[in-house]
Amino acid sequence: MRVCIIYDTKRRSTELFAKWIKEAFEENSAVVDVFKVNEFNGDFSYDLFVVGSPIYYEKPLKSITDFLQKYSDKLSTKKLALFIVCMAQIFGKAGRAYIEKQYLKALESKVENLMFKSAVFKGWIRKENSKEKKEVFKWVNSLIEKLEGEV
Repeated sequence: MRVCIIYDTKRRSTELFAKWIKEAFEENSAVVDVFKVNEFNGDFSYDLFVVGSPIYYEKPLKSITDFLQKYSDKLSTKKLALFIVCMAQIFGKAGRAYIEKQYLKALESKVENLMFKSAVFKGWIRKENSKEKKEVFKWVNSLIEKLEGEV
């Protein structure tokens, strides 16, 4: 399986999540390339695209929404998973509902009917939240199971 991870970041936390996602896929024998959105090589021959953004000033980064919009035709024939990194989960169920309505929908609306599986990871401000690495690995394993179930 070939996987392409595309992300953007402001304070490097989303970059770390992209690295963890890569590590989780590689543990399952996938070939993985990671690109910051402005460095993507234009190769759409991957089996799965994973696209991620932090939430900054209450929305995903424009570079990511622009990427999804610009390449929506090419991505329409691909498996696509989205992830966001934000702090709103600290507010419990209300925070989760807000995340889905305000943040995930902003990305998912750019790729209507293309969604494979999206995830929300808890970010941080000062100290890395390494507990989230376990959540990343669980999410990647669920993606792999879904991919294998479709074969």
